[in-house]
Amino acid sequence: MVQQLTKTQVEWWLENEEDEFYLDKLRTKHQIDPESDNFYKAISRLCDEKKLRRLGRGLYRKIKPVKPIQWRDADESKYYDFKWFKSHSDYSTFGFEDTINISANDLIVIAGVSNYGKSTLALNLLGENVDTNPCILMGNEYTTLANMPSPKFKRRMMRMNWVDWGTPDGKDKFLLLPIRKNYEDYIEGGNLTIIDWINLTDNFYRIGKIFEDIKTATGNGVAVAVIQKEEGADLGRGRGFTRDMADVYFSIDPYGKGESRLTVGKVKDPKRPIEGRIWAFKIVDSGANLTEIREIERCKKCKTKGFTPAGPCQSCNGKGYVDVMLI
Repeated sequence: MVQQLTKTQVEWWLENEEDEFYLDKLRTKHQIDPESDNFYKAISRLCDEKKLRRLGRGLYRKIKPVKPIQWRDADESKYYDFKWFKSHSDYSTFGFEDTINISANDLIVIAGVSNYGKSTLALNLLGENVDTNPCILMGNEYTTLANMPSPKFKRRMMRMNWVDWGTPDGKDKFLLLPIRKNYEDYIEGGNLTIIDWINLTDNFYRIGKIFEDIKTATGNGVAVAVIQKEEGADLGRGRGFTRDMADVYFSIDPYGKGESRLTVGKVKDPKRPIEGRIWAFKIVDSGANLTEIREIERCKKCKTKGFTPAGPCQSCNGKGYVDVMLI
């Protein structure tokens, strides 16, 4: 056995091993003599050839071959056919069509304070894109815990009367999947996948790996992931881990009485500077639609505090922000 053992034989055995393995278990599995010089020489040579890497005492990882990417073959003129949310009552918009490029494999993160519009924005993205892209909607919001259709969800969708949700033959234009974890297993590459919302109750750092898995599965599609955010926090639960994999990052907060505030936190491919800009908007029709979208800016008099030594700030009416005056 020892005399016949070759490096080729060891490589053949390694083909069927997990990416990380223990040398002793490999040796025992194939009944290799513990004193076999050929075996340990083969492992050493594979390490020298960068086919294996020693991670610790007796623990090794297989190094997968990687083919270099011919980046010049990419079509730089190609973008994903993507439409942004807007008002269908007063036709006000955020103007993102003119400021943000969306490409295949992009991840859009909407981090919002509870009940201030993150789901409204997600469903409006679905409505805007359902006729131009195959769409999947999944998450915590739209089915019961028993995976039954939610009457509340149906009522909300019907109030978006600017969308025809059905095909001429009576089918839905999008797939509604009752998925609450392992989202990447149900994503179909090329689709617009909207996940509303990802619920983590602890170990919030895990959101980074969840987002990475979602992007990998998205392929040449686009993913929108909705997460919760605490009021006053710049980022969602998980903080920097929620931002790392995002190509576009929005934060949603309360704004005065009955309005919401959207802040652009990150844009990897802007058409012109956009990060840090802020919009206010109202949600109408019981959470279904958007209206009175307008850009706002930080109040210079009170520096977003909403008050001055003399009392409530008169410049911003205590909101901390004022409407941008368009000339």
